Order: sequence, then C-alpha cells, then structure tokens
Amino acid sequence: MNTTTSSKVKEFLYPGKIKGFRIDFERENGKALCFLLIVGLVISLCSFLYELTRSSGFPDGTRTLEYLIFFSVSVALLFSYRKEIIKDGTTTLYVWICLLLVWSLFMTAGERPDYPSYLFFFFILTLPLLIRDAWGNVLILTLVFAVAFIIVDFNFKESSMFSLNMVHLVACVSATLYLSQRMIHERITFMENSFTATDKADHDALTGVYNRRGGEHLISNYVANGVTGAFMLVDIDNFKHINDHYGHAEGDQTLRQIAACLQENFRDTDVVMRMGGDEFIVYAVGMADLNHVVSRLENTKAALHKIKLGSGGEYVTASIGCVINLGSYPDYDTLSAAADKLLYLVKEEGKDNFKCSAIEYKPE
Repeated sequence: MNTTTSSKVKEFLYPGKIKGFRIDFERENGKALCFLLIVGLVISLCSFLYELTRSSGFPDGTRTLEYLIFFSVSVALLFSYRKEIIKDGTTTLYVWICLLLVWSLFMTAGERPDYPSYLFFFFILTLPLLIRDAWGNVLILTLVFAVAFIIVDFNFKESSMFSLNMVHLVACVSATLYLSQRMIHERITFMENSFTATDKADHDALTGVYNRRGGEHLISNYVANGVTGAFMLVDIDNFKHINDHYGHAEGDQTLRQIAACLQENFRDTDVVMRMGGDEFIVYAVGMADLNHVVSRLENTKAALHKIKLGSGGEYVTASIGCVINLGSYPDYDTLSAAADKLLYLVKEEGKDNFKCSAIEYKPE
C-alpha cells in the first residue's frame, strides 16, 4: 500500500477533523454514559423487584446476584462521573459497553442453545447511537466482539441456530458499521458548519477581526471572571478625510491594514475587534504592567504611522485611551467608559497619541 492510499485509509478510519471536536464528542459520550447507567439502574431495579414478587421470600440465585452487582456498579460509576471523580467519559463508556457485550454474549449463549442471541444483537446495533468517536475505534470494537460471538456461539449453540445467528451477525455488524460511519461523518459536518456560521457571525466581514458582537462577548467574559488585561480604545484620526480625499475603496483598504497592524502588534490570545466605522478595541489579556503596556502602545503608534495614504506622504494616526484592568472593573461597559474618557482627553490635546491608566476602579 503506497503512502497516498495509506493516508486516505487512515483519514477514513481516524478523520483528523475529529481532533477539533474532541471536547464536544467527550461531552456527548459523557451524556450517553449517564443515560446508559440510568437505564441500567432502572432495568436492574425493576428486574430485581420482579424476581422478588415471584418468590415467597428474598430471591436467591445467580440472576439476583447479577442484578445487584449491575445495580451497584452503575450507581458507583454514575456517582463518580457526576462528581468528576472519573474525568474521561469516552473511555468509561467503552469499558461499560464492553462489559454489557460480554454479559449479553454469555447470557444468551449458555442459557438457551436453541434460541437466537437477540440481546447481543440489540447491543451491537445500539453502538452508533451511543459512541461518538473515530470510526476506526468503533470498527475495532465491533469486529473484536463479532469474533468473540462466533467463538462462543460455535461452542454453545446448536448447529442450526449457529447458522441462523451468523446471518443475523453479518446483518447487524454491517448495519452497525454503516450507521456509525454515517452518523459520525454527519456529526462532524454539522459541527463544522455550526463552527463556520458562528465564526462568521462573530467576525467583521471587511477586516476579519472580531466584530462588536464577538469581541464584546469575549471581553465581557474576561472582565466578569476577573481576568486582568489592558483595554485599549483605538479611534482613527480624521478618517472622514481619508474617505473624502482618497475614496471609500482606499478607506476600506486602510481599515484592513489597520486591523492587520493591530493583530501583528498583539498576540493571538488577545482580542482585537472593530467596533464599527473607524473605532477598534484591543483587550491584551494578562497585560497588567504599566511600563509594558506603554511600550506596546508606543510600538502600535509607530506601526500605524507606517500605513501610508496615497502618494502625498500622509500616514495613519490614531488616538488611544487605555485602561489597565487589574480585576477591579465589574463589567465591560464600566471599563469601556473609563477608556473613552482617556480617549477624549487625547483628542482634546491634539490626537495622534495615547493615555494609559492603571488606577483601580472605585465605584462613585
């Protein structure tokens, strides 16, 4: 098998896209685990009560012991997962499904040699509904238990029933693998489309940075959770003149260059957003040292000066009001209002400059 074919097979079995949604799949598998455990608790409890009503006293026998063990383990696992003692829902789900398959395998094989193994087939067919994982992992799990079923069935079932079960097994395994591949593929496609739609809704179509909706949401969460940072309100000087003198096409190109300049001068973890028009906001996450912030503002000012307008020697300037949030600001609006006051002072003093404050917020 050449490298290209091998890569295609690997991508089919273990799609690289699934890594980007690992957290989402982990969450869904955790929900499936909880559902399976709750269903198990109900079934085992009802079955035990049924055995209790059938007998004159406390029921005995291996079946009752099975119900009690199943009930106890289900309670322990459910409690552990809910209390986050168990962190990995996907692995726990795999373990629990394997236990169910082993139990159904021997229960249906040993007790009724002349009866089809419907319980095992039922569990196999429910795999696509329970597991969200790379299809290769589901394939391995299904084939391993299919081989185990053939071995057990061959030793315990009558020959006529063994032949019938093999037909059922081929049909169930084929259906399981097909449904699993289709459901995982469709789930990844749905998540990709949802992510793309959300990403487009949160970003400015002209400049590519966050728009007001996306940027305010992120910064508000940072502020609400006490994440320190430098909040910078950037207002481009005389932008109306740029549009009037050089045209709106040049104005749009200038906005793109400004957005790119801000992104280059700050980190990927920082929030850069366009408020609308000629206003931008930057929240430099964790940047709380005054000297460091002032140095970054100086660099930003110098970088903006490198954006030339036409051929007349004009360049972009901006007025910037900056407030360092050390965790005392209660919300986005309060922080924005404080930066706006500093921006107003810069404009009064002649623009093309910045003012920065690291004073703790105190309610008036």
